[in-house]
Amino acid sequence: MNRKKYIGISALSLLFILFLTKPDSATSEGQLQALIDQASAGSAVTLLNHTYEDEIIITKPITLIGSEYTVIRSCSNQPLLQVQADDVKLQNIQLEHCKDDDSTIGPQAQSGAGHEHDNHEQEETEIGGPSIYLAGSNITLDNIQINSRSTGIRLDGVTNSVIKGGKITTNGAGHAIDVWDSTENVIQGVEINHVLDGIYMERGSKNKILQNNIQSARYGLHLMYSDEVVVQSNLSHQNFTGAMVMTTNNAQVIDNTFSFNNSNVHSQGLLLFDADDTIVRNNTITQNRVGIFMESAEGNQVMDNLITSNFIGVQFNKTNQNTVTNNSFIGNVNELQAVDSIKNNVDHNYWDASLKLQQGNEGTSIFPYAAEPLYLLLTEDTPAYQLFFDSPGITVLKALFKVPAENVMQDENPLMTPPVQPDGDGFNLLPFILKVFIGLGFTIIGIKLFNTRRKYK
Repeated sequence: MNRKKYIGISALSLLFILFLTKPDSATSEGQLQALIDQASAGSAVTLLNHTYEDEIIITKPITLIGSEYTVIRSCSNQPLLQVQADDVKLQNIQLEHCKDDDSTIGPQAQSGAGHEHDNHEQEETEIGGPSIYLAGSNITLDNIQINSRSTGIRLDGVTNSVIKGGKITTNGAGHAIDVWDSTENVIQGVEINHVLDGIYMERGSKNKILQNNIQSARYGLHLMYSDEVVVQSNLSHQNFTGAMVMTTNNAQVIDNTFSFNNSNVHSQGLLLFDADDTIVRNNTITQNRVGIFMESAEGNQVMDNLITSNFIGVQFNKTNQNTVTNNSFIGNVNELQAVDSIKNNVDHNYWDASLKLQQGNEGTSIFPYAAEPLYLLLTEDTPAYQLFFDSPGITVLKALFKVPAENVMQDENPLMTPPVQPDGDGFNLLPFILKVFIGLGFTIIGIKLFNTRRKYK
């Protein structure tokens, strides 16, 4: 080989090696923490398409940038990545806990039992710490993929930070995102699957939860003691409960879809428990056991929602001073149930099960639509009675035991047409198709009976 050519190739090879081993690029296992420690504040550390068997602690403002196949992996019970500084950015990184052979969904996820933040230390002892632990402000997580055997991301005293994009699964053992005592943060566009709670938030006021897709969880969204939270444009489906808003004030639940949350007799799309002054608007609530359940909640506004194909559309228990208006109740088995909840403003909603006769040109029916409390009273103490829903026995009981009118919740001015229409035409055609088939069935039966009668005359 020509000597000059050999020298040229060698020089290019050396430059290539120097490029790969520049100070801000991790090149081999065990060096990632050292590289971060060496990086200057405000600098960017670029990671390779590499699996790093390392646990990282970031204590200065830096940017950590991965690529499509950058993985940080660990088999210990410690967090894979800890941020204990302000102005940190993490981008395009996968985090992976080693899987235990006997990893299963936690018992709380199976039972749907309650959860308090006070037992976090006990949970971590059993299943390990979170994959990512955050403490600081102005932190950004962009397109982070997490496969954890415990909690995915924990925010502890975090402010003005953003989690956007990415995917999180915990195999049902922990929450995807656990927000504790953190304010004014944004969680947006995260795909969450097979977790304990999708987003668990306690003492987390003025946060925004936007455009997330959550399924296979106990509670898709679980808010506790968290005021002025915005929950908007999320899809929470196939969970025990779509969203639980508990002991929370001035929340906004807007433009979400809560669907197919019906795995248990106690499942619901949206649960407002001891929640006050919450706005529930423009949501699609469909195919749930109970669409909206409200208990001990006051001053809430439920308006402009499509509540369809649930076993119970909306259910009140010891709940007063709420407004329910301009909603469309379509195709629910039971539209409205209420116990000890008569001081509410339920007016100008569309109920497809109501009698309709328009008065003038006002677009409302002259017949009020009344809730049926007897069935709920019976099933509250004996859930097994739900098997007899709409049976002849229940119908007889309704006739024998009339609840006084003053104790019945009713809509005095039900709408003639739904203010919020379902998407597509298939749903609207379904009742007509069913009626046609039923009519044809009875016609065929009638003809056969008529012919049989003539034959034996």
